[in-house]
Parts: sequence; structure tokens; C-alpha cells
Amino acid sequence: MLKRLSLLVVVLLLIAGSAYAQDASNIDCMGSEGSTLSIMASWAGEEEETFRSIIGPLLEACNITLSYEGTRDMNTLLPTRVEGGNPPDVAIFANPGALKSFADNLVPLTDLGVNADSYSESWQTLGTANGNWLGLPLKTDVKSLVWYSPVAFEAAGYEVPTTWDEFVALMDQMVADGGPAPLAMGFESGGATGWTATDFVQDILLRTQGADYTNGLATGETAWNDQGVIDAWTTYVDWVNKYNVGGADNATTTPFADAILMPFQDPPQAWMVKQSGFAGSAVIQPNFPDYVYGEDFAFFVLPGQGEEAPPMQVSGDILGVFNNTPATQALVAYLSSAEGATAWAASGFDLTPSSAVDMSAYENPISADKAATLAEASGVSYDVGDLVSPAVGQAEFDGITAAVGGGDVTEILNNIQSLMEQNMEATPEASG
Repeated sequence: MLKRLSLLVVVLLLIAGSAYAQDASNIDCMGSEGSTLSIMASWAGEEEETFRSIIGPLLEACNITLSYEGTRDMNTLLPTRVEGGNPPDVAIFANPGALKSFADNLVPLTDLGVNADSYSESWQTLGTANGNWLGLPLKTDVKSLVWYSPVAFEAAGYEVPTTWDEFVALMDQMVADGGPAPLAMGFESGGATGWTATDFVQDILLRTQGADYTNGLATGETAWNDQGVIDAWTTYVDWVNKYNVGGADNATTTPFADAILMPFQDPPQAWMVKQSGFAGSAVIQPNFPDYVYGEDFAFFVLPGQGEEAPPMQVSGDILGVFNNTPATQALVAYLSSAEGATAWAASGFDLTPSSAVDMSAYENPISADKAATLAEASGVSYDVGDLVSPAVGQAEFDGITAAVGGGDVTEILNNIQSLMEQNMEATPEASG
């Protein structure tokens, strides 16, 4: 159901973003006129068409012929092409971990005319390996959000919390009031059961230990069985038992998409659900078409412990360049420019990480508010599960599911740490 709804939202946002007109006079062709540009990505259908519309002004202004290869099998096809000496000029990866596996084959963005000022240090670090900035962040969604009903909050006399302590106090008050559960924490998702739970744990870590500590789980600088990690997992398990609809048993058996809807049903089964930005346009709106964003449903960022805005957990796609040509230089310069970033925002293809974007280009109010929260964040932290090996990522999913089911948190994290060490010994470049 979620996949079908996501495609519908892409179509609607395409229509909404079609009014943006690009000024081709600001595009630098870098001498690429009349050349060909090959790009490999996983996007197909509406997503591919949206991407083509974003780079269309560049292709037209520079008379570049695009050779686009959309495939869901990049993990197999791209390594074969690279090993055979025939890589695409550009590949767009689903996460920085996939990009870094080709670190020795990619061209540093600093050799390609990137507008570095458009990206914060934390965004550049996500795409850095072997001391070089190799990955240009293109498309992102924010994960550190709590969705709720402003109308319901107002009727109950609840206020949106602005600090960590206020958030915990609010949940305790909701329990004491005896109404719906504070949180809908269901995270069943087939073979990926546990991914929303690990997202929640990462946001707890970001607020209790900071971004450097949390990001270190992917590089080996932070041990998975460190006390700070144990404490974050223990907090999550405690919250599931205390604050979730139906406690621990319901968490592991309730599909995550069903959990998203619980605060907005009549009557509601929960007051809040912690979920990524896609929840608003892809799940809540289609299921409650009469609801008004900002009144019937909205979000706030999971608060931090201090006055400074906490780091934002993100996901998204990242671009890497295999061939240094005038066309790839022109592409990198355009996508990292204000014109490229604003075209991305206007397309409705989620958010651009670029600080050069004209924020008024976000015509969808949900996207506009998500972009504003991203801009205000003190930094970004990519989903750790997408940066580690598939084996470690699956062990994290399975581990949190077992912990919620009553398993020993320390023992589970000891096992994940051992697996992490084995994987790093087998592929030492993964820590770059």
C-alpha cells in the first residue's frame, strides 16, 4: 500500500512544482556543448521523469544528450561495469555507504566545479572517503519528526514540547490522563522489521550522545556495546513497554504504516507517532483526504536536551562521478548551484540538502516545513543502518526486535559489535 501511495504523491507533487521556470542564462556549460552524459540511477517511471525535468534546463542550455539507465539492480550491474572499465559518467546511489564502496574509482567533487558553499560540513562529511569529498547529496528526507494532531492537542490542553524533558513529561501526563497511548510504535515490516525502531534509537542517541558519537557506529569509532548505546536501546525498550499502544507485543506485530495512522483515526489510538517526513504526504493525507495539514495533522522535531536545535537524522540519494568530462563538470556545477537546488525544490522530489535553495520554491506546505526544519538543524546524521554492511544492518533490525521482545540488550549489542568487527576486518576500506 505504501509504495502505491508514494507514487501517487510523486505525481501530485510533479503537478504542483511544474510552475517553476528555470533561468538558463545562469547555467555554466563548462565547454560541454554538444556532448553526451551517461547517468545510472535506480529511479524509474515518475521518479525518472521528475529527475529529467530537474536537469532538463542544463541539457537544453548546453545541448547535452542524456543517456539515462534506470535499474533496480545497481548493486550487481554497477560493479560489473566498473570492473569492466565501462562505468557510467555518473551514478546516483541510495546512500553514502554504497557510494563509498567505489571510493577508489570516483572523481573528487572539488575537481568538478562543485559549489562547496552550498553544503554544510556535515553534509560534505557524509560523502567523504579517503580524504576526498566524493558524494554530492541530492535528495533527502528527514527522519527526526513526531507527527500529531494540533486539533486534538488543543482540545486536550497539551502543548508541543520544546525540550527532551518536556517530551518525556508530556508522555507521562498522557499516561496519567488515561486516554490514548502517547506513542504508536509499531514497526513490523516483513524482512526489514525493526527499521523504524532503529531510527528511533538513533534519534535517542543523537540527543543523548551527539552526532559524532552516533555516526561513529558506522565507522567503528563507537562500539555498539558502549554504555551510551546500551542506555539508548534500554530507553527505547522501556518506552515501548510504557508508552506504546498495546506495549511490546503490539510493537513487533503492528505494521509501521498502520502505526502512522493511529493518532489520526476516530477515535485515535495514540497521541503521536515518530516517523520520517514521508508519512505526511504518502500515508496520512491519502488515508484522510479531508484533513488539513497544520490543523488535523502536523509534525514537530523530536526535541533535544539543550537550547540548540538537535542534529537531524536523514536519508537520501547521493551522486558520484566516475569520469571527469565537461558534461559531468557542468552537471555537478548546476546541481550544486542555487538554480539547480531551486529546481529540485520546485519539482516536489523531496528535499534538497543545498543551503542555496530558494525556499519559496517548495510549493507543498509539508515539504516547505520539512525544509525549514532541516535548515535549522545543527547538523545531519545519516541512517546508520544504511552505512554499515547489510549483515550488520540486518543484525541491528533483528536485535532491536529481540530486545523489545525481552532479549538482553547488552548481549544483543555484544553480538552486533562482534559482527561489526568481523566485517571491518574483511573490508577495512568501509571505515573510510
